[in-house]
Amino acid sequence: MSHENRVYRPAVITVGQEVLYGERPNDNLLWLLRAFERCGIPAAVAMVLPDDEVVIAEHLAFLVSKEHHPIFVSGGIGGTHDDRTRQGIALALQRPLVRHAECFEILARRYGAKFTTQRQRMAWLPQGARLIANPLGAPGFFLDSVYAFPGFPEMLHPMAQEVLKTLCLTQTPPGRKTLELTLKIPEGEIAEEVERFAAQHPSVEIGLYPSITPEGPTVCVRCRGLKDAANDWEAVHGFLQKLEAFHTVVEPVHEVPTPL
Repeated sequence: MSHENRVYRPAVITVGQEVLYGERPNDNLLWLLRAFERCGIPAAVAMVLPDDEVVIAEHLAFLVSKEHHPIFVSGGIGGTHDDRTRQGIALALQRPLVRHAECFEILARRYGAKFTTQRQRMAWLPQGARLIANPLGAPGFFLDSVYAFPGFPEMLHPMAQEVLKTLCLTQTPPGRKTLELTLKIPEGEIAEEVERFAAQHPSVEIGLYPSITPEGPTVCVRCRGLKDAANDWEAVHGFLQKLEAFHTVVEPVHEVPTPL
C-alpha cells in the first residue's frame, strides 16, 4: 500500500440505519476520530449516512471533490441486501462493480461449502480496488482516497490501525497539544476578548464550551495547536493566565491528554 506525500485532510463516514436512527451508539465514529487525532492529523469532516447507495455516493463524491484524504468508511460492506457501501463507493468514483478475483478466492477458502450467493457479493468491488487484509472476516478495500472497512469493531480497529500506520510513514505527523481552562462565568462575558485573541493567532484553534451547572454557568476555553509552536503557546499561556486573574476559576489551566 503506497501513498504519495500529500497534505492529509481526513474524513470519516459511518454507515448504517441503526446508527442514524439512534438505535446503536456510534462507537466506530468516536474510535476513528480519536485514532486520527493520535496520528496528529485530526479529521476535518465526520458523517453518518444511511444504507443507501445514492446518498453514500452523493456525500462521498463531495468529499473527494474537496480533496479530503484519506476518507475512512465503516460499515455496509457485508453481503446482505442492506449492505450498500460498495455500490455507493463505486457510484461516487464512477467505477463499475466487478468481481475481484483475489477477494473471491479468499472468501471461497474462508466459507467453503457455506460460500453462499450473499457472501459472494462481498467480492464485487469497484474496479481497481485493492484489498485491506482482515484476519477475522471479509477483506476491506481501498481505491484512490477511499478506504472501506467492516462495521464490526473487532475487525475495524486492527485494519484501520494498519492503514494509519502506513499513511503516517509517508510524513512525520506533527505533535499536537491542547490546553484548557474552565471559568465560572457565561461564555458571553469573555466572547469578545477570545474572538480578538483568536484573530491575532490564527494558527491556534480556540473553542468555547459552555455548561449549565447547579452552581451556575461555566465555560471551558480550549486551545489546540502544534506542540512545537513555542511562540503560539507562550501567547496562549499569557492569555489564559489573564483570564484566570480576572474570573473565578473552576479548573485551572492544564494540558488535556490525547484521547485513548
